[in-house]
Amino acid sequence: MTTTYQIITDCLIQDFEVPADRVTPGATLDQLDLDSLALVELSLIVEERLGLASTDIRQDISLAELATLAESAAPGGAGTQPAAAPGGQL
Repeated sequence: MTTTYQIITDCLIQDFEVPADRVTPGATLDQLDLDSLALVELSLIVEERLGLASTDIRQDISLAELATLAESAAPGGAGTQPAAAPGGQL
């Protein structure tokens, strides 16, 4: 798995005390029994550590999907915009 996925899973296991055997790529945040307050806390942690906007985190998102979103939002990731060329053109 990717470093981003590892950061997310470590956070869930260490900060939220989710049992490690429940933390799998296909598990959703809802399946991990994160309540609304925990979801907000996780959103802030992920935004701080990985740069993913907290609005992208939903209870029905799987851990693999969350890692992919975070990777695409990171500088140099698939979701970044190309730099404009001189003259303002792409």
